Amino acid sequence: FFTFFTGQGNGVFEGVMKTDSTIEGTYSQGSFSFPFDLKRQMAKNKPEELIGAGTELIIPNGEVEIGGTLVVPEGEVLAPLVVLISGSGAQNRDSEVFGFKIFAELARQFKEQGIASFRYDDRQVGKSSGSFSEATLEMLSDDVNAIIEHLVNMEGANFSEIIVLGHSQGGVVAGKVAAQNTWVDKVIFMASTGVSLKEILRFQVSQAYNSGTYSKADIEEEINYREQLMEAIRDEGDIQLAKEKYANHYKKMIGSLPASQRAALGDVDKLVVRQANQLEAAYSSPQMQSLLFYDPADDLRKLEIPALVLFGGKDTQVAEGLNRPPLESALNRSNSNYFIKIFPEANHLFQKANTGQVDEYSMLEAQFVENFSDYISTWIKEN
Repeated sequence: FFTFFTGQGNGVFEGVMKTDSTIEGTYSQGSFSFPFDLKRQMAKNKPEELIGAGTELIIPNGEVEIGGTLVVPEGEVLAPLVVLISGSGAQNRDSEVFGFKIFAELARQFKEQGIASFRYDDRQVGKSSGSFSEATLEMLSDDVNAIIEHLVNMEGANFSEIIVLGHSQGGVVAGKVAAQNTWVDKVIFMASTGVSLKEILRFQVSQAYNSGTYSKADIEEEINYREQLMEAIRDEGDIQLAKEKYANHYKKMIGSLPASQRAALGDVDKLVVRQANQLEAAYSSPQMQSLLFYDPADDLRKLEIPALVLFGGKDTQVAEGLNRPPLESALNRSNSNYFIKIFPEANHLFQKANTGQVDEYSMLEAQFVENFSDYISTWIKEN
């Protein structure tokens, strides 16, 4: 048995063990129920089987310790080193999403192509200490700076150059580090944002509502009330008033639904209050506050090193159409020799996608689109 809040009512699963690897049962949400089976899944390969064990390191940054894995090509005396920075949410060093170990796979392919890599657990994950939600953009950047300093000065280390690669929100961290850290020779933005997190959330919420259930005017107003709450928290304004305005409008939106859908949501008053409280909690975290209004283009304009920008043509989380123009405009004003590459069939994880929607990730092959890592490796070696 398990239950969880879906955002619009509770989802409930009840089942029984049929074999040692299968639970068969029923999932219910509102007035709908249907068969739902759980099957034990085993990863095809463990990271160490994919890449070799690598070298486990614990790197200090003040009171925080960062655990990670250094992988160096066999027989290479001098190799470029790529520091891999994960996206939003506390992630392990493999940056694993639905069984796709994104950074483990990159490390494996880099090793084959004569490139070293270091991937690490985010704060509060795996072998890393500290609090992730309390870590601001400045603190996340400091972690990367501490990693670079440690690796550069490590006994026996002899890397030809230092490269930072940031995926998604990790690109904001990578840009900040690359603009400030003189040890960094190149930077790679992998499905990275060119606008503030506030703008990204506006796009993502609009997409999430884009099913025809609500009017465009109601959706726009809902987003505006979200942003008023963000600003009230930032400015230490009347947060309670902002929450009430949001809850009232959200309740009005629910009231426009057919009676059967409203009934499936349960107690609407409790639902809208819970939604408003959840938004307040999310927007109040130090990390979220440090990112919501931060413009990554400010760092990009300061770059004086080569930069590679990668987008998936079917990415619905960090869409090229929203993020490429400001990113490209900023790089045009920098001293960076930059390249932009679009993989037309790729989603946010750079898998070959059908729709690019998040709910498709788990159904796709846990591998990159063709020539993805080869393109990165070639760019590293030729620039």
